[in-house]
Amino acid sequence: MRFASGYTASGEMSNGKELRLPSFIHVGPPRTGTTWLHEALMGHIGLPSEKETRFFDVRYDRGIEWYCSLFGDYPANVPAGEICPSYFSNAVARERIKRHIPDCKIIVTFREPAARLYSFYRHRRGFRSKRDLAMNDTFDAYWRLEMSGGADLCSYATHLRRWQAIFGKPCVMVLFYEDLSSNPQGYLDAVCDFVGARRIALDRSRVGSAKVNSAPRAARSRVARRMVEAIYWASRHGARPLIELGQRTALWQITRRPFVADFPPLSQESADEMRAIMLPEIEELEQITGRDLSHWKSGAQRKFDDGRADVRSQAG
Repeated sequence: MRFASGYTASGEMSNGKELRLPSFIHVGPPRTGTTWLHEALMGHIGLPSEKETRFFDVRYDRGIEWYCSLFGDYPANVPAGEICPSYFSNAVARERIKRHIPDCKIIVTFREPAARLYSFYRHRRGFRSKRDLAMNDTFDAYWRLEMSGGADLCSYATHLRRWQAIFGKPCVMVLFYEDLSSNPQGYLDAVCDFVGARRIALDRSRVGSAKVNSAPRAARSRVARRMVEAIYWASRHGARPLIELGQRTALWQITRRPFVADFPPLSQESADEMRAIMLPEIEELEQITGRDLSHWKSGAQRKFDDGRADVRSQAG
């Protein structure tokens, strides 16, 4: 273990608290069920209360002692980790993780790129009015802009090879979102086995049969966007159970109708155009993982996932 300033050679922080760094990190990419996994593991694994610490990419100036403080309250025999999908394509974050946690176990989950981009667009539209998106007000405009900028988050094979090169293939676990959708318990079991934790029965987890962090509709106005932002803020600060209870009531559905609009479906034409652009990355990912991804390629009918419905646990 390497120590940074603020720690003694015995592995304690400068305030006398025992040093604790996570042993695993799920690095994303976004919209691949990471919130679902965080909720499923919460209470069973040593996780920070806030899902995405953003330490290795945004909050690094807070210092390693601050980061370690997020994990120090968990027993030593309980694996500790974090889930932060913004790390996946971030070279700086990758190098920082290696510097501080050289033996870190890395988890990545891949989702069919067209559906993942569409889900990411829906998630962004849930926080923004159409005017705020300016020229990005349609999904076609959004994904074309993303592609013109390199669509870095869809460079699955490229970034996977970089994680494997730094941490070693045995320390990088590759998962697929469609397996989470079709068999959430098996997906969760695989994660627990990899990080060295006891298996968790989904009916005893926080997620149960609930849908997590989906964004099926868009805010119509700035007022609606502010309301959505307030709800998500409250959710991240401990009010999620109360919010989820309210969302199941008829009153919630009635009061939200004036503020949200339906998204158009992801068209086969758009999906095929994106798939054609991403074909080299898809085929290289097939070679790396040995996984048949023919249903991710142009002309294939969408399987399991059309980008409109985010993961729901099927346990129970």
